Amino acid sequence: LPACFSPFWLQEMLRGKLQFQGAILSDDLSMEGAAIMGGPLERAEAALSAGCDMVLVCNNPGSVEQVIDGLRVETDPLRHARLVRLHGRHSVPRKELLMSAEWKQAVNTVADYAPDPSLELNLS
Repeated sequence: LPACFSPFWLQEMLRGKLQFQGAILSDDLSMEGAAIMGGPLERAEAALSAGCDMVLVCNNPGSVEQVIDGLRVETDPLRHARLVRLHGRHSVPRKELLMSAEWKQAVNTVADYAPDPSLELNLS
């Protein structure tokens, strides 16, 4: 099951445990792995219901039309706020970003979730 359909990964882990407050975009809902959730509209509804703020439907104009025509008007104010913030306030030079405390903390947080090499199986 792609993560974009999982309330556990999106709401419990990403929003809850990792305290991510940004917008969550779905995987490309036209990929074959997403077909498990049904047609284009069902996929979009499932991704939004799981916690995505925006759904991506790439390289399939017919599916795009189905999703646009079938989705109800979105009224979730938190979702709107997260999407508005995608515009940002100002750009930060890359060098400044890499030196910031926030960046370093984010890198350390992600590193804490990295797999433990001692637990890897050598299957070759």
